[in-house]
Amino acid sequence: MKKLLILFAALFVFTTAHAKQILVCEVNGIISGYTHNYLKQALKKATDEDAVLLVRLDTPGGLLDSTRKIVQMFLETETPVIVFVAPQGARAGSAGTFITLSAGYAAMAEGSNIGAAHPVDISGKDIQGDMAQKIENDTVAFIKSIAEKRGRNADAAVETVTQSVSYTAKEALEKGLIDAIANTNAEVAKLAAAKLGFQAGDITTLNPTPMQKTAFFLSDPNILILLLFIGIAAIFLEFKMPGTFIFAGVGIAALVLFLAGINIIPVNSLALLLILAGLGLLIAEIFVPSFGLLTLGAVVSMGFGMYLMFSREGNMGIGVSFWLIFGVIGTIAAIFIILGRLLLKDFHKKTVTGREGMTGETGIITDWDNGAGHIFIHGELWKAKSTFNFNKNDSAKVVAVQGMVLILEANNNE
Repeated sequence: MKKLLILFAALFVFTTAHAKQILVCEVNGIISGYTHNYLKQALKKATDEDAVLLVRLDTPGGLLDSTRKIVQMFLETETPVIVFVAPQGARAGSAGTFITLSAGYAAMAEGSNIGAAHPVDISGKDIQGDMAQKIENDTVAFIKSIAEKRGRNADAAVETVTQSVSYTAKEALEKGLIDAIANTNAEVAKLAAAKLGFQAGDITTLNPTPMQKTAFFLSDPNILILLLFIGIAAIFLEFKMPGTFIFAGVGIAALVLFLAGINIIPVNSLALLLILAGLGLLIAEIFVPSFGLLTLGAVVSMGFGMYLMFSREGNMGIGVSFWLIFGVIGTIAAIFIILGRLLLKDFHKKTVTGREGMTGETGIITDWDNGAGHIFIHGELWKAKSTFNFNKNDSAKVVAVQGMVLILEANNNE
């Protein structure tokens, strides 16, 4: 009996000593080059420490090129990789479908979904013609090869591309696309250990660096749209209220961040031109009476521009929220209408400074002789002439300005 206890104790020590640490990293938002670099570093750490990498995934999609690199990395590594579509309500949309299927062990939380990986064209619609067949065939072969490599249901995987099918967690498990449904990291690690043949150890969360956090923040298309319009609005306000440099600073910072963001997510240049054209039409509305036609054209142009901003070949599942589109258009239109009225009012308002501002002002004659003399107005002495005869200390009114000479008439209000 004593020997048996010693044997069990030795076995326990052996299995505990060989338990693999579970390194957890979270991928939320768009799949981009920064996502690939983040996962590459996390996988290297897991490999160096003989650990297991668990990726918590929640994405609407991303860049196809970055997705291919991540898939290749997961398929080639000998380090156990788990992809967990979580938390509850998360999704592995479009590009996320390929990443999930490429994992050595794939799990989904209750209420999550996966799929809708059909390629689209620059307008966000289905691609037409021969090019459509070429791109679809390539994407089908890509996802089919992943499913076959991992022993998953290739037919169900292909349907996410050819028919834009999206599966719930339960449906994905029944179709054989994933290995389990679970709601916690510990539960997934335990299930994966049983299938992949390792002993699950401590769970440690990997935190992204400040630079990676910034990149993830700027890879959100909704954030980029907001930065673009904040930048434009702030620059406009700086021209309207110059001298503070606050609006200029905010606008420049927002536009710099926007430019940094579009290096992460490629944008549709045509869509960007539509947005700028819409802003141009709003500015034109201030000065040209169009009975609202220019404003309508601006709204349509900006709306389509934002909708198509990230719709281009290689961008899978990337788009701007419709609510944000409506909100931004409404806000920008309101701001331009209000500020436009103020600008137009200032444009037509009489000048009140300098020589032009003297018309209608009154002053005191300091000296006068033979139709000419000097008048004191607003603390300044001006040359003046008139057909009226004035005496010293008489009050006179400016009726015109000729060069640096004021034309006067008698002040009949006295």
